[in-house]
Amino acid sequence: MTPRTLKVRVEKLTESITFECFNYVRAGALDRHKLIIATMLCFRICVRKNIISAKEVESLIKKEVSMDEKHQSESLKFIPETSWGAVRGLE
Repeated sequence: MTPRTLKVRVEKLTESITFECFNYVRAGALDRHKLIIATMLCFRICVRKNIISAKEVESLIKKEVSMDEKHQSESLKFIPETSWGAVRGLE
């Protein structure tokens, strides 16, 4: 087997195993949890393929609140004051 065909084979096996594992987990999961499982799996695949970084996934999942109390400008008053710290945390 050449290195190129080996790489293609490993990619196909990884894709197949991922799909079969998802189907197995999906069969036993409640309907309200299936979207969460699919999202988590999608994030993990994207991180492994370097499409998105792990830090970006963490900022989506965890709500980082900025402790820095900078005031909103007038053009950003449409964002509620209660959410402003979370918006600043994304910086």
